[in-house]
Amino acid sequence: MEIKRLDKLPKRVIIPLAQHKGTPCIPMVKKGDSVVIGQKIGDSKDSYSSSVHSSVCGVVHSIEKAPHPDGNKVLSILIDTIESEEKVPFSPMKNPSQKDLIEIIKNSGIVEHYGVPTQTVLKPEGKKIDIVLINATSSEWIGGKFKAPLEYSTQMLDALQLLMKAAGASKGAIVIRSDDHESIAAFEEFKLKGKQLIVAPLIGNRRIGYYLKDRESNILVVSQERIYGKRILNFFTYNVTGRKVPQGCTPADVGVAICSVKSAKAVYDAVHEGKPYYETYVSLEGFVNCPSHVVVRIGTPFKDVIEACGGNSITSGKLIANGMRTGVAQYTDEVPVTKTTTRITFQKLEDVDIDETIACTHCAACVDVCPVELLPNKLAALADQGRFDECHQVYIDNCIECGNCSVVCPSKIPILQLIRYAKDAIEKAYEDIPGKESSNLKLGCCGGE
Repeated sequence: MEIKRLDKLPKRVIIPLAQHKGTPCIPMVKKGDSVVIGQKIGDSKDSYSSSVHSSVCGVVHSIEKAPHPDGNKVLSILIDTIESEEKVPFSPMKNPSQKDLIEIIKNSGIVEHYGVPTQTVLKPEGKKIDIVLINATSSEWIGGKFKAPLEYSTQMLDALQLLMKAAGASKGAIVIRSDDHESIAAFEEFKLKGKQLIVAPLIGNRRIGYYLKDRESNILVVSQERIYGKRILNFFTYNVTGRKVPQGCTPADVGVAICSVKSAKAVYDAVHEGKPYYETYVSLEGFVNCPSHVVVRIGTPFKDVIEACGGNSITSGKLIANGMRTGVAQYTDEVPVTKTTTRITFQKLEDVDIDETIACTHCAACVDVCPVELLPNKLAALADQGRFDECHQVYIDNCIECGNCSVVCPSKIPILQLIRYAKDAIEKAYEDIPGKESSNLKLGCCGGE
């Protein structure tokens, strides 16, 4: 796949000090300071934080709250760029210990696409990880450009072993899509411990445990259909390992760590090149004359990404971060690319769905397409009325936020947005969450009222 590197520097980058779930970083620079590429400019406070690095050479313009792709404003370091490729010295490390690896990952600023610092995924407090999975089923989580398919498989298998060592895990697997013939061919060219690697399909109830015994190996590459969704981790864990994650828990509670191709590649680069995480890979969609995938310096405003690719203006359309179904619509194109940015989508005004929402007809189309067998219509109705306790009782936390329900709803009800609203309220323990008094939904047969 062709991946273009954006060589044109933006006039200013905006680097948020919170590009992860957890404690924001502490600024290590001040207004007027000069910085170079790879320099640490935000220090992590604890294991739930991840360091931040400059992606450009320049001068710190200010440290202030700035727009973020998640829709909020967060404390950010604004840097006026200069034309220079000066970098801090990168220090590769040979045969790092488990403790060294965790520190490298933390100090390199590596974060999963779902916002959790990678060192926290691998070494969760008070929990033991025995299986590490690399989810390579989605093209949105690009790992980088490789000169040859064999280079991709070699680096990914090396990265898996580094992740396993960091976690203290005895087993690991790379999970690819069953229709990704290029990746399957790349891995099947590889020899692991002198044996030809075979990509094993996860079919029916067959999980990786079967192949671990059959192959007498602690490392596997398996294939399955892509699982689409924003919060797929628990579902993905069960589908691959057969381990059920209890409601309100995470894969770490059953001994599983899940990383993406993007973070696995970043770990490989951090260990073998000493390179911190200051650039990322982003998919582009809906722009005229733009490549499908670009390498972008973290902190580059969306506007500059679009202009550098020869893309069109967003004044007559809708700009979305991280996918049409599950992403966040942007109110400005001045938001920066962050570590969790996977996709930038432009939707023409005539393609924007502006149909009015009507009352639920209880057609159950959303129920039919739900991959985890929930009742999305009921969850949406309860959420819309602020009945969050009842949402929790009917397993709203199990929603993987795939967006299938919203797509098929003939009443055009924003089911996914309502479910997210309720999940956020539950997560915040109802603090500052006002009850909704108005509703265009009726519970009817689904709620009894």
